[in-house]
Amino acid sequence: MTAVNLSWCPPPGDDVMVLAAGRQWDAVRVSTAVAEWAFQFLDGAEDCAAIVDPRAAWVYWLLPPHLMAAAPVEQWDRLDGYVTRLTAGPAVHYLAVPPNQRRSGPGLHWRIPRHWSGRYLARPSYLSTVLATAIAFTHGLDALPQKCPICDRSLTPDEAVSVMGRRYPTDALTRPLSVHSNCARQARLTAQEPRR
Repeated sequence: MTAVNLSWCPPPGDDVMVLAAGRQWDAVRVSTAVAEWAFQFLDGAEDCAAIVDPRAAWVYWLLPPHLMAAAPVEQWDRLDGYVTRLTAGPAVHYLAVPPNQRRSGPGLHWRIPRHWSGRYLARPSYLSTVLATAIAFTHGLDALPQKCPICDRSLTPDEAVSVMGRRYPTDALTRPLSVHSNCARQARLTAQEPRR
């Protein structure tokens, strides 16, 4: 397994720089409402910086380039509608990056946690999990698609069937699960009636 390089830092200078995503880093953008919840989970655990744009009410996290594509796509696809991914691709996405020393508003600035690790790049798998929780707190539990407990992919109500089964092999008892019909067949679980 290759070590992830989290050592990027903003270019020197006193001015905001407009940089292309997908080269030195990828980025994700969320509303400030979602970010406020996310900060509560991230501070003390993933102590990396975030870019705050108070005028547009957005917060950006920078991630090592190309790692979102390497992570399970479902992790990020499920967040669509609440999270915008800025990566390399057919279209070039640019992001205004504040200078390293700009740590407070009123304009574009870095949000630095109290116990800052010194990192400007976040870990994608951890951040996606935290953002899913923050979205649920901000917009309600039904804001994101449910996950199939067998394959961990998104599960919409029209795809779900109810089955009796074990979520984990170590579970002592079977319990009701909502899963994809294909997952139920592959796991040899007996489907009850489709959920409505």
